Amino acid sequence: MNPALFTLIRLQYRGFMRRMTRGAESPRRAIFLVVGLVMILAWVGPGLITAVAVRHGHPEKLQASEHRFRIAAPVALLAICLLTIISSAGDKAIAFSPGEVDMLFPGPFTRRELLGYKLTKSALAAFLSALVMSLALMPYSTSWAACYIGVFFTLLFIQLFSTAGVLLGQALGQRAQTTLRRVVLFGAIGLVLLIARNYLATRGGMRALYEFRDSHLGRSVLAPFEPFGHAITAQNSTELAQSAGAAALIDLGLLAVVILLDANYVEAALAASRRRYAQIQRIRGGSLLGSIAKGNVTWRLPQPPWLKGAGPVAWRQATSAARSAKGLLLVLLVVAIAIGPLFASALHTANIAHELIAVIAWLTVLLSGLLKFDFRGDLDYIEQLKALPLAPRGLAVGQVVVPTVILTVAHVLLLGGVAAATRPHSSMLLVAACLALPFNALLITIENVIFLLFPTRPAATSPGDFQVIGRQAIQLVMKGFAVLIGLGMALGIAAPVFILMGGSLVAPTIIAWTVLGVEAVALIPVIAWAFGRFDPSIDTPV
Repeated sequence: MNPALFTLIRLQYRGFMRRMTRGAESPRRAIFLVVGLVMILAWVGPGLITAVAVRHGHPEKLQASEHRFRIAAPVALLAICLLTIISSAGDKAIAFSPGEVDMLFPGPFTRRELLGYKLTKSALAAFLSALVMSLALMPYSTSWAACYIGVFFTLLFIQLFSTAGVLLGQALGQRAQTTLRRVVLFGAIGLVLLIARNYLATRGGMRALYEFRDSHLGRSVLAPFEPFGHAITAQNSTELAQSAGAAALIDLGLLAVVILLDANYVEAALAASRRRYAQIQRIRGGSLLGSIAKGNVTWRLPQPPWLKGAGPVAWRQATSAARSAKGLLLVLLVVAIAIGPLFASALHTANIAHELIAVIAWLTVLLSGLLKFDFRGDLDYIEQLKALPLAPRGLAVGQVVVPTVILTVAHVLLLGGVAAATRPHSSMLLVAACLALPFNALLITIENVIFLLFPTRPAATSPGDFQVIGRQAIQLVMKGFAVLIGLGMALGIAAPVFILMGGSLVAPTIIAWTVLGVEAVALIPVIAWAFGRFDPSIDTPV
């Protein structure tokens, strides 16, 4: 590889470290850095403490954990590799930044030198990422050295597999048949989900995994993925040498495949870079997993009533969601229809309702930031919104309607599907479905209040970027704390009614629905106030 590319890599990492240290000189960024480090320690620390305690006091538990990890690791790695093939995540493996495209592609570098540059950067990123991930996986490993080596080779495998998949797709010309590819892809996904649902319904979760692993087909499919899990859980140096050697040979084989497929590397990398840059721009504008509408649009949503300006604003956000976030809406639809019954079939327990409701509520709070069809997606247009002859409260209502409706439809479909699959325990699921609308309205209004008071742009985290992690953690804590307060007030009022009514769910559900709805409505004036105090010339982040 050209020495200039090694120099560029060295300078990039020096710049990254300088940004991390000098950028923390301001009080706000220093707080973000400290919180980010605390979050990493909170994630890794309990696992390390548990690993030390189990290793010295309960070695039999460590062996059981290692055994379960060896079973699950190949399946998880296979799933990750399949996701990179059926999604756009594989583009990240060969995509270059806009600056690299402008400077390196016209430069005196061959395609294999550019490929080597990208793979070298990926190996260094895997080197840093493996430091944290190996500490998090210590409860499943006897030795930290074995865990680190296994994680490092696993990350390299995922990177090389993604690169080979993208280049192979480019070589076969699959991207020229977009419509046919999507039809085949969605049909295959539906068929796999149906088969998996029926398989888990008859055998159960872990038993089905054991049977698949022990079958002839399972052994053949999972064989290339097993050395990585064995390396992470190696119990002695001999086993580590054998497993790590096999993992290294697999990585070298994938590297050879990537080198053989590099004929169109520059073209594939340029196309992936453009797609990824366009996706980053959409993320910054508030549309994740979206696709820009192409050609002439021949359809439009019907015009809603005026409603003091709320109707046209909601119509605009709904049109944006329908035209620019088809990928995200499709993912929500698939999850709502298919994953719920699959989860219900895998767990035949009386607590399925409580477990599923808790998981859905937590994931909704965690991932609601993806639906930016409100003020969060209009950060660059707030100045124009302020110039419109609309009442701030009507504008606030119009902004929060669309993400609230999307989340509610997804929740109702998901909970309804699980309720149909678990009829004896469906009462709590139906209650949760009824409360989905006020809960989502409360969550989205809280999101918009926090955003208008503390506006930020989405930022991708890189290994060691603790400032971004800290900022995201602070915002998540603020949102989660506010949601817990709202839910606590509703529960505190509805619980006594539940006791007095002898366990009836009708009256407490109505009361909880009313309380959550009142809380969401009460936050509309707060959103209007925060919008009024927002100064685009000062508060708009870079």
